[in-house]
Amino acid sequence: MDRYPYGKAALLILLLAIVAGVVRVALSLRRQAESPDLVMAIFAPNHVDAYREALGAFERQHGVKVQLQLVSQKALQSRLQSALLTGAEVPDVVELLEGSIGFFSRGPLADVGFVDMTDRLHAEGLYGAMVETRYSLWSSRGRIFALPHDVHPVALCYRRDLVEALGIDVATLRTWDDFITMGRSIVKDLDGDGNPDRYALDTPIASDVVIRILLLQRGGQLFDEQGHVVFDSDLMADTIGWYVRQATGPERIGYEAGWGQSLSKAMNDGLVLFFFCPDWRTSQFEMDMPNLKGKLGLIPLPAWEPGGRRTSTWGGTGLAITKACKNQELAWALAKFLYLKKEDLGARFRSMNIIPPLKEAWDLPAFDEPRAFFGGQAIGRLYAGLAAEAPPSYMSPYTVLAQGKVTEVFLDAVEFYKRNGDEGLDNHIRQALSVRADYVRKVLARNVFL
Repeated sequence: MDRYPYGKAALLILLLAIVAGVVRVALSLRRQAESPDLVMAIFAPNHVDAYREALGAFERQHGVKVQLQLVSQKALQSRLQSALLTGAEVPDVVELLEGSIGFFSRGPLADVGFVDMTDRLHAEGLYGAMVETRYSLWSSRGRIFALPHDVHPVALCYRRDLVEALGIDVATLRTWDDFITMGRSIVKDLDGDGNPDRYALDTPIASDVVIRILLLQRGGQLFDEQGHVVFDSDLMADTIGWYVRQATGPERIGYEAGWGQSLSKAMNDGLVLFFFCPDWRTSQFEMDMPNLKGKLGLIPLPAWEPGGRRTSTWGGTGLAITKACKNQELAWALAKFLYLKKEDLGARFRSMNIIPPLKEAWDLPAFDEPRAFFGGQAIGRLYAGLAAEAPPSYMSPYTVLAQGKVTEVFLDAVEFYKRNGDEGLDNHIRQALSVRADYVRKVLARNVFL
C-alpha cells in the first residue's frame, strides 16, 4: 500500500470499487439464476389469495418459478399497450378486464399483442367445455385472444326479511310486468313528508350500466358479432324508455341507491328492496354489510316475456398470453391449470362467489352448499343454473365510446321525460340514438382495419 503512487485514500477507493463491481456481478448472476420462468400480472386483489396455492402446485408439477404481480387495472391496460407497441418488456400472462380486448385490437389482427387461442381451444376440445357466449368478451373479428375466467350471471338480490313482511311472494315475479305491478304497490310515503320512503328497485341513473344489463337480457347489443354498430335499434329505444319510466316520474318504482356507503345505507334502511346482483357482488355484500346476515335472498331476473331469459351478465375477466412470452406452451399450460382444473374451482367459488365458465365444474358440492349470509340459500346452485343462459356481449375498440353515447341518450331522455312526460318520449329516444350511432359509425369508419 505504501508503494501505491497515488496514496492510501486513492488505493482504498480503488479496492472498494473492485469489491462493489464483484458484488454487483454476483448479484446479477444470482438474479438471473432466480429469474422466473413466467411472469403473470393481475389487477384483482381478491385473485391473489385464490391463485397463490394453485401457482405453488403448478411450480412443483413443472419444476418452474412463476412470479405473480398485482397491478392497478388502469396502469395495466395503458402501460401494457405502450410496452407491446414499443417492444418493451411485458408480462408473459395477463388478466384483463371486460372491454380491454377492444383497446388492444384497434389495428390489424396480426398486430394484436396477444396469442390467438382460437385454434388451440378447438383442437383440444375445450371450446365447447366452456360457456361459449363468454368468448364474445375476448374476441375480435372471430378470433379469441383470452381465456374467460368467469360468467357473472346477474340475479336480483333482495331484503328477504322486509319483502316477506310485506307479503310478497318472490316466486310470482316471473316477468318484469309482474315486478312493476308489485313495485307500484309498495312504493310508499311512510312518514307523510310527500317523499316515498320505500322503493322496489335500485335504478342507477349516473351511467348506462343497468340499461346494458337489460339490453343483453333481451338479446340486444351495442355492436354485432362482426363489429357493426347496432345500438340504434328499436330494442334499445324500448329498453331506455322502459328504464326512464321506472327510474323517474310519477309512477317510478326505482331509486338510485348509489355505491359504497350510500348503497349500504339504502340496503340497511330498507329504502330499496331489490338490487341487480351479478355473482361477484354477493361477496361484496358479505364484506360490506355483515349486519345483514340472514336477511338477504336471491332470485332470477324477471323475464321480458313469459318463458324468456331470466339472467344477463355484468363484468368479466380473461387471461391472455402475450406474444412476447418466450415459453408460450408453458404459459398455455398455466392458463389451463388456473382456469380449467375442475377440482380447484369449488374452493375458488367458496372464496369469491364467482361462477367459472367450465360447465363440468358446476356439479361440484361447493355449488350446493347453503350460505348463512343469504338465509341458508344455495346461491351457487342458483347462479350455476343461470350461467348457461348468460348472453354474449360483443366487444369493439369503440365500446367505451358507444357506452358514453348511450349514457348521453339516457340522461337526455330523463330530462325530456321530466319536462314532457310520456308524450313524444319514444320518438325522442329513437332520434337521439340514431344521431349518436351515426357518429360512432363515422369514427369507426376512419379505422381502415375494421
